[in-house]
Amino acid sequence: MKNILFLPLLFIALITLSFNDQKGIARKTCYVNGRFLYAPNGEKIILRGINKMNVVTDPTGEKSFPEIAKTGANTVRIMWATWGGNGEKLDIIIGNCIKHQMIPIIELHDATGKWNKLDECVDFWLQKDVVTIIQKYQRHLLLNIANEAGTDTVSQHSFAATYGKIVRRMRGAGIHIPLMIDAANWGRNESYILTNAKELVAADPLHNLIFSWHIWDAGISETRIETAIQKSIQLNINLLIGEFAPMEVKCKCCIPYKFILQYCQQQQIGWLAWSWGVGNSDCAAMDMTKTESFESLFDWGLEVAVTDLYSIKNTSSRPFIFSANK
Repeated sequence: MKNILFLPLLFIALITLSFNDQKGIARKTCYVNGRFLYAPNGEKIILRGINKMNVVTDPTGEKSFPEIAKTGANTVRIMWATWGGNGEKLDIIIGNCIKHQMIPIIELHDATGKWNKLDECVDFWLQKDVVTIIQKYQRHLLLNIANEAGTDTVSQHSFAATYGKIVRRMRGAGIHIPLMIDAANWGRNESYILTNAKELVAADPLHNLIFSWHIWDAGISETRIETAIQKSIQLNINLLIGEFAPMEVKCKCCIPYKFILQYCQQQQIGWLAWSWGVGNSDCAAMDMTKTESFESLFDWGLEVAVTDLYSIKNTSSRPFIFSANK
C-alpha cells in the first residue's frame, strides 16, 4: 500500500518541479503573463518604439540607435535578414541596442508575404552560433520569428499548426525568450491572431508569446482598430501594433495614426512606428526622419516620436533592468 501511495506523490512532485523549472527559465528573460509583457524583475513593460531597417541602412546600429534613444523609446524592432549575417553580426547589433537602453526586437524579413520561407527563418534562428547569441542577451531580447509571413491564402488551421510546431521547435533548442508572431496577409489580417492566439499560447511550453498586428490598410476605421484591441483584451493575449504609418504602400491614404497612439495608451497596448528613415522606397513619406539624426524628425515622425500628447517621448518608460544591470 505504501508503494501505491508513493507513486502518485512522486508524479505530483515531478510535475511541480518541472513547472518551477520552466518558471525559473522564464524569469531569466522578459516574459508574458496574460496580456502583458514583463521584465525579468517583474516590472510591466508597455512597448513604445520604432522600426529600423538596419540590415540595409545601418547594420551595426551605431548611427541610428543613439539617435532613436533620444526619443525615449524603450525598444527598437531591428529589421534583419538571413543574408545579413548570423552570430557575430547579431552580437554587435543586439549589443548596441541594449547599450542604449532599448529592448531589441530582432526579426527576419526573408518570409515577408512568403509562407514557404518560414522554415528558412527558423533554421536561421536555430544555428548554434545564433542560439548562443540569443541566450547571451536573453535578459533583454525579444524575437520576432518572421516578418509578415504569408498572404491571405494561408488558412487559419495552417497558421495555428505551423506556428505551433515552430514554437515547440525553438523552445526545444533552448530559446526561452518571448517569441513574436505576426499576423498573416502581410501582417494586416488581425483575425489570424484573434482566432488562433489562445491555441498557440497553449502550444508553447513557456506560454511566452507576443502577437503582432501591422496596420497597413488605407481607410481602416477607428472602429475596426478598437474592436480588435478589445477582443485581444477579452482573450487576455499580448497584442502589439508592430507596424503603422499615416499611409500604406504607394503612399495610399490614410491610416488613423493619432487614434492608434491615443487608444493604445488608454488600453496599455504596445506599438512600434514604421520607420526611422531613410529608406522607404515604396513610399518616402513613411520615413520619420530625413537622415539618421533625431534632429531630422519631421511631420508625422516628429509627432509620433516627440510632440503628440501620446508620443514616445510622453508615454515611453524604460524598464529598470537597464539601471545598474538590475
